[in-house]
Amino acid sequence: MTIKDILTLTKFHLSLTVSISCAFGYILGNSNLDINILYPFFAVLFLSFGVCSLNQIQEYKKDSLMQRTQDRPIPSGRISYINACLISGFFILLSLFLIYIIQGLWGIILFIVVIILYNLLYTNAKKYTIYAGVYGSILGVIPPYIGWISNDISIYNIQFFALALFFFVWQIPHFWLLNLEYHKDYEDAGFPTITQQFGRKSLEKITFIWLNLTLLCGIFLVMTFNVDSLFILTLIIILHIYILYTIFRLLKYKKYIYNFININIYMLFLMIIMCINSIFYIN
Repeated sequence: MTIKDILTLTKFHLSLTVSISCAFGYILGNSNLDINILYPFFAVLFLSFGVCSLNQIQEYKKDSLMQRTQDRPIPSGRISYINACLISGFFILLSLFLIYIIQGLWGIILFIVVIILYNLLYTNAKKYTIYAGVYGSILGVIPPYIGWISNDISIYNIQFFALALFFFVWQIPHFWLLNLEYHKDYEDAGFPTITQQFGRKSLEKITFIWLNLTLLCGIFLVMTFNVDSLFILTLIIILHIYILYTIFRLLKYKKYIYNFININIYMLFLMIIMCINSIFYIN
């Protein structure tokens, strides 16, 4: 067992992205960047480590049937089932401790809800329904929510609604592009796929619509915050023009991973630009 194997088991890159989205929620809610951001950041990071490890524990038999996942640490034998359970349990308990410091009992309840949604509902629903990604979309809203409430700021306002809507909608084409690319792998492992249900051409068109809807939600998000800087507005316009260009290439070139990468770039850069605006131009 190596450090690389542990990083793969915990899906380090995905987990880091999840915790960064928590940081985005913190900054946009607080219009500030301070050391207190580290508590929710690491709480979410460790929880993601734990639930991602648990997900691979639950699915290691399925993973062994798919070319894309058969070299993961558990099916390949580089990490034993027992050691994977210990790693998962360690990170989950550590995350519960950290979130208790920030949010008390409510934080623990929220993290337990995440575990139920991801490891009980989403992981099991993938075996039976093509709409399991809905659970994933709901889960995508929770990290920025945790960052937002870490400032003791109300979520009952248009700004948080726009942020939550953006993260929810962004997740859907994110899942479908992966399904378009890897649906045969999923089907060989016995998972029902939305590509199989609707057909590739129909799903391409549906995904095209949802990619554009993601951009509209991004524009709505920008409109709810005070963006008065010409520099920030210029960056936002350039970003949207570029992503719109990549979206219109989907139906012609059918480069699903290309669009998958670009819609993730869109989310990341839009959040960075909005955080820069919150820190330097709102205060």
